[in-house]
Amino acid sequence: MKNLKGWETQSYVILKEEVYETYGRRITSYRDCVQLADEIYNKTSFRIHQNTLRRFFGLVRAEHAPSLGTIDILSKYCSFDSLNELLRFRNKDAKCNINGEGKSILNYLVSLFEFTKIRNVNDETFFAVVKQVILFLQENPELIHKFQRAIAKTKNGQEFYFEQFVNIDKLNFYYGDGLRFYLNEKKTIEAQIFGNSLLLFKAWLSNDEENLKKHFNEVTKKRLPKNVQPFASGHYYASHLFHAEQLGFNTQEILLNTQHVHNTIKSSHNKNILFPEFEYTIVNALVLTHHYKEALYYLDYAENNYATRHSYIYEGYYGNLNLMKSIALSRTGEKKKAIAIYNSIRPSQFFFLSKKTNMMLYFLLSGYLNKKRDKEDEQFQKLIEETGYIKYLSF
Repeated sequence: MKNLKGWETQSYVILKEEVYETYGRRITSYRDCVQLADEIYNKTSFRIHQNTLRRFFGLVRAEHAPSLGTIDILSKYCSFDSLNELLRFRNKDAKCNINGEGKSILNYLVSLFEFTKIRNVNDETFFAVVKQVILFLQENPELIHKFQRAIAKTKNGQEFYFEQFVNIDKLNFYYGDGLRFYLNEKKTIEAQIFGNSLLLFKAWLSNDEENLKKHFNEVTKKRLPKNVQPFASGHYYASHLFHAEQLGFNTQEILLNTQHVHNTIKSSHNKNILFPEFEYTIVNALVLTHHYKEALYYLDYAENNYATRHSYIYEGYYGNLNLMKSIALSRTGEKKKAIAIYNSIRPSQFFFLSKKTNMMLYFLLSGYLNKKRDKEDEQFQKLIEETGYIKYLSF
């Protein structure tokens, strides 16, 4: 295998620093190399011999530059597909300088996720903390990269920041970048479906066919287990719908399989579950891929079987369901019903991490119902530019 050229030495330095960050400390001994080799295999399924790592980190003399294969595996260990992708990311991140005070704040924010003991995944107090942290980070973007990388290693970071506070508006930006760290740290089938389905959705919204295919392959790499959680099932079949729509494939089999899985979920519905996780995810995909009648079926089921609302569930999620129902009704000839729901929608109550995305759909709905106001087209175009979701131009 060819070796990298000497002029790329600076790239080695950057890659080493990235490995240090991922591993959590510097590599200074043979034992570190053994442990790192095991961790690389666990995360990437590729092996690098500990002696190769000793040479790479300068613990023993190296006669040659590391092979391209070694560089690729180390890049994958750091959550990147290639060294070039890592370098592009670091170049973007280098523009965000963190001073001493910033580092102290960053350490404090990370500690909230690392050391706070949470009673359960519906802990309302911690929900409030996470929301305030996200709002703070939006005002201090130079902290986001290192913050996401650090909390991706923590249980609270995975379950709250990434899984419960899905930032649809920033999929094309820092949240989408953060998902690579989440996927590199949490290897359960549900987590891999969840993270890759969101990155697939990002690619669909951006008309990025190459990455859509890439993440679809990751979503479908393993057969969906029978006991998989409803939210993961929803993301699994949503990914199939977006993939089929983008490539012009027939969706009949996907719709039948989705219905079959939903029947299984219905038969084992736990009355203590208060939010329609499967229905929420699949309805969004069905509406966006123009399967309006099917979407109305799942919306009706959600309304009739999840009537109780718990205080920990943000009202904005229900606003999204109402938005989707109004769109589906407007596209199936039920204009009066669609207008009644449209008039009840309050855009100010959209979930704060998907407000821009929902506003674009709200503006489209206004057009469908002949309710368009002044400057809505201008606002719509601005939101397209801010999010990069050019797919909505075709709507």
